[in-house]
Order: sequence, then C-alpha cells, then structure tokens
Amino acid sequence: MKISVIIPVYQVAPYIERCLRSVAVQTADLAPDDRVECIVVDDRGTDDSMRRVEAVAGELERAGVEFHIVSHIRNRGQAAARNTGTAAATGEWIFYLDGDDELEPGALAALSVAAVEADCPDWVQGNYRQVEASGRVREDALYFDPSRPVYADREAMVAGFGRLNFINTHNKLIRSDFIRKYGLTFCEGIIYEDVLWCMEAYPYVTRIATVAAVTYRHHLRDGSTMRSDMTESKLDSVLRVELRLAELPQDVNVGRIAGLLAVFGMKHLYLTRFPHAYRRQWMADLWAAGVPRRARRSAGAVREELLPLSRLVFEACYLPRLLARGYLWMLLTLYAGFLSFRERRTTHHEA
Repeated sequence: MKISVIIPVYQVAPYIERCLRSVAVQTADLAPDDRVECIVVDDRGTDDSMRRVEAVAGELERAGVEFHIVSHIRNRGQAAARNTGTAAATGEWIFYLDGDDELEPGALAALSVAAVEADCPDWVQGNYRQVEASGRVREDALYFDPSRPVYADREAMVAGFGRLNFINTHNKLIRSDFIRKYGLTFCEGIIYEDVLWCMEAYPYVTRIATVAAVTYRHHLRDGSTMRSDMTESKLDSVLRVELRLAELPQDVNVGRIAGLLAVFGMKHLYLTRFPHAYRRQWMADLWAAGVPRRARRSAGAVREELLPLSRLVFEACYLPRLLARGYLWMLLTLYAGFLSFRERRTTHHEA
C-alpha cells in the first residue's frame, strides 16, 4: 500500500516543521510493504514556510518518505493546492493534511490496517484531538462507534450519517481511484470547500471504515480562516455551497447539511455588522435557491445537531423571506444585547 499525504503550504511558517516531522515518524509503525509519499504544494506565501520545508526534507527522506514539492506560480488558495497535490499523487490512498496541523504517532498505520481489514472501503476516517493555542487539549472529537466500526453498505452509511464526518476532508484515508472515478475536486475560490467536497462525494460513497485511535491533531489557532471574523467572502461561500448542494440528488442528509449551513449563515449575517442591502440580497438568494424548503424536509435531523439559539434561528426557514428577515433581526439583536449586558455586568463585578 502506498499513501500520498498532501500538504498545502501557505503562510504556515511557525507550524510546518512540526507538521512534516509528524509525517516522518509514521513509517516506524507501517507494515513492511507500506510506503508514504509526502507531496508539499507551495501556494506562494510571503513568509519563509518553504525554507522551513526544505530544512526538514532530509528528515523525511531518511525516514523512508518519498518527498516532493509542487509549486504554483501564484497564490491560488487551499482548494487549488489540494487539487494540484491530488493530480500529482501516485499512491493508492490519499490523505489530506493541513500545514498547521499534525498526525498523531501511528496514525497512518491505524488507518491502513483498517483499510485492509474492511476490504478497501471508499475511505477510512479517524478521530480528532483539538488543541488550543495555549497547548491545552480539548475533549477529543470521536466518530468511532464500537458497535459499528464499518458502515458496510449504502443503507448503513446513510442511516449512520450523523456519526460520520461529512464536514472535513482531512483525517480520512481516501482511495485515490474513488476520487478519480467520480472526478471529485475541491471548488476553487470559496471557503468551506471541505463541506462541498464531502457532500459531492456523498452520493457515491457505499462503504466507510472508522478507527478507535485518535489520528489527527487539529490546532485551533487565532487568525486561521475558520476562526477569524465573519466576512462577506465567507457568507458568499455559504451561498455557493448551498447552490451546489441543490444540484445533488436530494435526501434527508443533503437537506440536513443545507439546513445547518443556512443556520450558520443566517446567524452570522445578523450578528455581524453587514450593510442592510447585503443582508437583504443574501436572504433573497438563499430563499430563491430553495434552501429553507429543503431544510424543512430534514427538520428533525437538523434540530438534533443545533444548540438552543440556533434552533430558534432555524425557525426562520418556516417563514416567508420578509418575515424571516424581521424575525432574525429581532431575535439576534436581542441576543447581541443580552451578550453585551452580560459582558458589562461581568466587567463591573471584576472591577
């Protein structure tokens, strides 16, 4: 078995050496016939990430890792970098790893053993360890269900969707021929491309294996794309993902993701200061795409994944668009006021 680990590199200088060293130690636990290929995609950042990559290259090669650098001529974004890496990969299995994260020791061995034991599923997924910038480890995100380590057919996979990770593409050992057979690529120019990739793969997935081990260390750092402030670019990306979801064969799980994304977008639309005209147009586009209607069909599945405030936001999907705008403005203005009051009160008591 040959595993291609694909790492996009852009402005990750403080973290990339740690990431690459976590790949180098993987060979110690692999079966004798297993090999690792590490493909670093230089997405033309302005820091010294690539100098640090080259400094660690020798460690990877001494560990028996095939090491390759593929360079863009200009910055194109993470989605394009992953597509470039996928096109260059020669392994039977592909693993996407972000340059500011790292693999847990023995991760690839655990995933590859499960791939063999489960008779080559479409992918094998592991569990996450989330680490704050301070180094404090959060509670692990566990997808493994000991009563069902393998979702052996389409019916089991659809029924078990809530226990599976159709949000992230990293921390999955994915068959490269599955990716190529269905022409799966990351949509360039958007944020949340992981969700879209997973959901565009969803109609074709028939078999998934999971492992009990924690295989991926996800570092939660301030300033990363996912943890920075909400922007029009992010909300526009939500709409683009929603429009692509509308093109898929519809079932309860497609509606579920559409509903969760809609709640995420609506909540931030009114909790962040955006121009009135932008809010109005965004809501018009969401309703025109039929997202509320599709989300309502999966209401039970959507609500079970939402916290109380988000459940209230979801109720906007049952209203005509103009009423929904008024409802959201009132609900989230009151919520923002409550948060402000609580913060002032806390500050007063501390003083």
